[in-house]
Amino acid sequence: MTVAKVLNNSLVLSSTPGHDEVIVMGKGIGFNSNVGDTLDPEKIEKIFVVQGSQTSRDYLRVIANSPEYLLPLVQALIDDASTRLNARFSEQLFFTLVDHICFAIERFQKGMVIQNRLLAEVKRFYPREFSVAQQAVAGLNQQLNIWLPDEEAGNIAFHLVNGQTDVQNMESTLLSVKMLKDIFNIVKYHFNVTLDEDSLNYQRFLTHLQFFIQRMIEGRQIVAREDFIFAQVSREYPRHYRASQLIAEYVHNLLQVTLTSDELLYLMIHLVRIASPDEP
Repeated sequence: MTVAKVLNNSLVLSSTPGHDEVIVMGKGIGFNSNVGDTLDPEKIEKIFVVQGSQTSRDYLRVIANSPEYLLPLVQALIDDASTRLNARFSEQLFFTLVDHICFAIERFQKGMVIQNRLLAEVKRFYPREFSVAQQAVAGLNQQLNIWLPDEEAGNIAFHLVNGQTDVQNMESTLLSVKMLKDIFNIVKYHFNVTLDEDSLNYQRFLTHLQFFIQRMIEGRQIVAREDFIFAQVSREYPRHYRASQLIAEYVHNLLQVTLTSDELLYLMIHLVRIASPDEP
């Protein structure tokens, strides 16, 4: 691989043998480098594959507008999150986090505080990502001698959630949090219960809903042809069937998606676990 453009001391623009444009990261990899120089493989720490000219321009803009000291801090944040969450993140996450954190630091320096109105929901529905983000914010505050509030931990948690999905779209992540809140409210008011958020059944239902919502947004549904079981569970648990119908109506109104009977079945199974199965 050769240098196509030096971005800074830590990043250079290059290309693969197949002519895909890539951004190469490595400590000192751009120092004293010139266009056409061969990259030292031992200095390469990370390769970001760039797809599309617009994506390339966006990434380069982020790098150009960000302080160089921030880049290894963000990569260390992602590496730590990947280990702690046992997650594989998209390459885009590095650039979106650099861009966001750079802007957050700028807001702090200007004394601007922007409230994250979904902070409570992030803590509730994505506690692991929020915990990782909290530690990341504490590290940034200590290393950079700044004070970023919990709102920023919520924002970084959004990016960590978004970076794990097939559809890389922050709007979808925000929509997912809204849908989680609304569906839990449907369950709460339909059954007139207070859900035990520390229970295993609650955590199972939460995990199911997170993947359920992701499938709905991405246009994928479970189709297992379990019609006999669906009919049996529907008859045995009419209140839970009605709750699944209310969730289906909500999803249809919001996303114009009609749930399959199999999606309704799995919703009912989880609803039976977290809500009282006693019929009135």
